[in-house]
Amino acid sequence: MDEDLAELRICLDMFLNSQMNEAIALLRGRHKPESMYYQFGKALEDALRAVLSFHPNDIETAMKSFDQTLKVANAQRKTSSVVGVNTVKALGSWVFGTVGGGSFRGMTRIEKHAELVYAEATVLRAGFSVLYHHDFWSLVEESVSLRSAFAVFNGLKAHFEQVEQELKAGGDISEYHLDEHIVTGLIFAVSLFNIAISFLPDIIVKLLQFVGFPSDRDWGLALLNTAGLWNPHDTRPDTDIELQERLESPTNDGMRRQLCDLAPIAIHLIAASFLPFQHVDYSFAEKIINYNLHKYPDSMFFLFLKGRHEQVNTRLDEAIAIYESIKVQPEWKNLTHACTFEQLMCAMMESNHDLACTKSRVLLRESNWSKTIWRYLAAITTLRRGLPKEAKRVDELMKKVEPGMQKFCGVELFAETYCARKANRYLNEGGHLLLPDYDFLVLWNGFDMMPLKSLRVALSNIMLEVQRLDRLLPPSMADKLEEYDHFYDDYCIAHYLLGVVAKNIAFFPEEPFDPDMCALAKKSFKTVFRYAPYIKDDTYAYYFSHYNMGMIMMNQGQFDQAEEKFKHLLSTINPTLRGLPALLAGKGRNSLEVMILTKAHAALFLLSEDRAIAAGDPPTRSATTPAMTKARSHARSRSDATSRSALRSALSEPHLSGVSSTSSDSTAFSPTFFGPSTSLTKLPRDFKDFPAIGEFPPVSKTNGYF
Repeated sequence: MDEDLAELRICLDMFLNSQMNEAIALLRGRHKPESMYYQFGKALEDALRAVLSFHPNDIETAMKSFDQTLKVANAQRKTSSVVGVNTVKALGSWVFGTVGGGSFRGMTRIEKHAELVYAEATVLRAGFSVLYHHDFWSLVEESVSLRSAFAVFNGLKAHFEQVEQELKAGGDISEYHLDEHIVTGLIFAVSLFNIAISFLPDIIVKLLQFVGFPSDRDWGLALLNTAGLWNPHDTRPDTDIELQERLESPTNDGMRRQLCDLAPIAIHLIAASFLPFQHVDYSFAEKIINYNLHKYPDSMFFLFLKGRHEQVNTRLDEAIAIYESIKVQPEWKNLTHACTFEQLMCAMMESNHDLACTKSRVLLRESNWSKTIWRYLAAITTLRRGLPKEAKRVDELMKKVEPGMQKFCGVELFAETYCARKANRYLNEGGHLLLPDYDFLVLWNGFDMMPLKSLRVALSNIMLEVQRLDRLLPPSMADKLEEYDHFYDDYCIAHYLLGVVAKNIAFFPEEPFDPDMCALAKKSFKTVFRYAPYIKDDTYAYYFSHYNMGMIMMNQGQFDQAEEKFKHLLSTINPTLRGLPALLAGKGRNSLEVMILTKAHAALFLLSEDRAIAAGDPPTRSATTPAMTKARSHARSRSDATSRSALRSALSEPHLSGVSSTSSDSTAFSPTFFGPSTSLTKLPRDFKDFPAIGEFPPVSKTNGYF
């Protein structure tokens, strides 16, 4: 197995450095049907091709490859292994989440690797099965497989905790056959379970916790940092000596080591752009990126994240240049479509309609991820460019938007539903669509990534539309405009967009607070609340206005009022489990419902932390940036990675032969390390006291819109 791991490590390094063809040739050039890692590597290749093509045949091929991996790994698992020792034990592992670390004590090194590979392949196979079958029942069926896989991870975690206790007592742990491949694999799996579940709504989190799934974002992020021995509180660049030591560290040996680096970078630079939460530090993410680019200078993956780092820091021109510089081999050109999409978003933020048109057409021509979205983007960027000769092309694209829609688990994708609804609006109203580029940026949270100059351009463009619509506003809300069926939809969208831009200008990082812009944002959202009952389709403007008003209140320390806003969004007035409060005209229809509910849930989570910090340390509240701009500031992560030097040194030899330790400071796999704990060190996070803005006049509670 050591030979297999060494060869696959070479394949992985080549792949990460954009030498995809060479890596695949080396992988496919070995005929080792009995090797679980070779089978797993081939399955991962098929999975990547399936994700890039989104073709049912490729997805089916990936599923079959994972089936073969499961067969080979299962043959090398210990008889009466972690899952399924007998019926009672298997049922117990499903309900309680683990059969205990003792199940691993007597396993050989190969058997432990087989358990890990089996669990990982089970999770991936379940994901592709859901993707292939497109129905809800496949999701229910595969959730059982996920639960069984988690029982393996949880049992292995318990085993590591037991090993750590023996190491603290001065015992010899060489008999347990632990290595960096198992360590990084366990870190990656258990961390992502905790982090991913923490983003779900409370009611779902509680249900998953009831059946044994964990949900601790702080702990998951701290654990990921330990894979590379990263200190989130030390964001200074590594010195040459420190960099060399890091490159030569045995922590690089683990097969999943780079995955453990990619995950926190993605959370800091991608997830934090969509959801408000504390664990954001752009400098820390940049440090991890720079290390990996030193190791893989041509890596499209880490170069993409470097471009994303520039983008979230509002340096859009630099981001576009980095995305454009990324090159891959022709056979893997689809990998660059993520770069193309980000270039398109940057161009839309800067109102660069020519570049936006170019990039949207590249996606439409080459990518199969979502033809509905690509057609809509190609249509609106062409529309915004405004060339008369292209008007017919816009009509043709809009007619093809809705027919290309897909379903996932029996449910339409919210982004596709949004695009289809907008396309139909364009066709039904004679080629009219209000600020479609700015409107689409709501989905990608683009306003939070705009530089101040672009925000002011957007403010001017949106203000012109607001003034035009104000002139058309009927004297009475009961009056209707002839030949403008969705007037109030456009009116509310225009004011919502105006409010978002004004809010971002008011709280722009490293700029003085702008009370006039804050007042304009509140006034705009109030206008949306007033006219929301007359919205027919675009009810998301109402819900997003509540969310943004809540974020303003939270930034100004008005926690109770902010909580009321977020809970209003999470209320279950409708018969559906996660239905939003219905509007009179729109009847609750909201193509972005999932998006706003996820944001509101994350905001409540952040609010509880802000409230606790404000109550516990009020003297320092004026020291840092507000919560709303947290994702765009260089705030420190509040997760504290624990040291694991003693166990790391014990794992420095592949087979741990003759290794023992009497170190008393080994905290590598203590409960603080391998279990949700409140003992993690927290850095205080404060908010800035901004000048108070007068609240709106009382509104009758009977209307339900405030």
